[in-house]
Amino acid sequence: MKLFDFSNRRAIEDFRAYAAERAIAFSNLEATNENARQLSILDPLVTEKRFAYVGEPDHFIHEKYAYRLLMLKYLAGRGFTHLGEEIGASDGMRIDRFLGTGDESHVERIAIYGYSGTIRTDRDDTPTGILRDSFGAAYPTAQFAAEQKRFAHGIREIGAHLESAESGSRLHFFGFDIDALPGGGYADLAEILESVPADATIDRIRNALQRVKGETIDAEIARLDEALRLIEADSNRLAEILGADRVSAIRHCATCIRDSFNYVRITYPAKSWDALNPGMAFRERYMQRQLDHRIGQMRANEKLALMSHNMHLCRAPDAVLRSDAAAGPGGKTDPPLGAWLSARYPAEVFSIWMIVGRGRDSQPFPSLSNNIREKAGTLNAILGGIGDCFILPIDGADSRARLLAENIEIMHDANGGVRTAIAMQADAIFFIREVTPLRA
Repeated sequence: MKLFDFSNRRAIEDFRAYAAERAIAFSNLEATNENARQLSILDPLVTEKRFAYVGEPDHFIHEKYAYRLLMLKYLAGRGFTHLGEEIGASDGMRIDRFLGTGDESHVERIAIYGYSGTIRTDRDDTPTGILRDSFGAAYPTAQFAAEQKRFAHGIREIGAHLESAESGSRLHFFGFDIDALPGGGYADLAEILESVPADATIDRIRNALQRVKGETIDAEIARLDEALRLIEADSNRLAEILGADRVSAIRHCATCIRDSFNYVRITYPAKSWDALNPGMAFRERYMQRQLDHRIGQMRANEKLALMSHNMHLCRAPDAVLRSDAAAGPGGKTDPPLGAWLSARYPAEVFSIWMIVGRGRDSQPFPSLSNNIREKAGTLNAILGGIGDCFILPIDGADSRARLLAENIEIMHDANGGVRTAIAMQADAIFFIREVTPLRA
């Protein structure tokens, strides 16, 4: 492929002219309702699409939440009522219950927000390797929890408006990632089985799903394997007692717990970034199974939006000529979630990438920087010369936008870069020049 020639000033000037004409600027990113009304410019790109990718370059910045809420407000109004976030399945279930009921107790029991009530106390499953800072004092747990709770309330407001409209639609939320500290799924299973009457088949499965004090992680995985074997062997009898939907929920919860512990076993001892790759490949395959499960629950006319890192939602990994990441989505062996879904549903995916210019974030790893630098010659820097906060549709038919079809460096978190043609990965760009750390 041809590398972008930075001496080609004409391409940059043409792109600036294109952006001046086509970009929609936002003076107040927090003004969700007002801003959403301006997003009708995306309608030609979203019409007839069943899936939407809402990508972000950095998990640890405050501004991503207002951007997400703006995009979800717009997408919900276009029929995207299934919302998936890059968090654990059990946490996603609790957020969905909060959206449906408004009961705050559900958001107080979310592991990724710092809740530890379902974590084992007889065994330490936290990372011992390079990921140990993900659970250490440097991790911005309080700030992340506060941001996420405000975000959940923002989604509920969007859902309330949707339900009051003529369509009467409800938002459905799910997490498609590994449970980083597994345990919440056991509480979910207990709730599902709580009112089930005594039965020999049920009791065998219930016993197999009970944690055993002092068991090793390998023994726990083996026990969950046996529980899943029993569920499959007795599925007809279980369906008679519980109904097919409840059996499916039990199977799904048990599978998520088992697979999360498998990820922990593979990944948490890794001593280097490169050693994380087998676990990252396992994680991406898990995400794909989670999404496959959700799509199987949806009606054919329902639409789904995914929130995740840009590189998880990368549509064309073969078009990424270079990445600075030693370990990333797919672990260098498996396609990222975005490519996997786009291959299954070609021409049915709308994608937007958030790109930022400079500022600071809250990432916890001491070997990485919290300072986000605006690197000259990158797409980030070029966008920073256009405006402070705007959305820009990518129109491949407009020759002035040809810069976006060329391979150019795009900076992500920890000042890591990828070289790719953004037009291959996204249908629109959401740019914010100045970003700040997470806020409590």
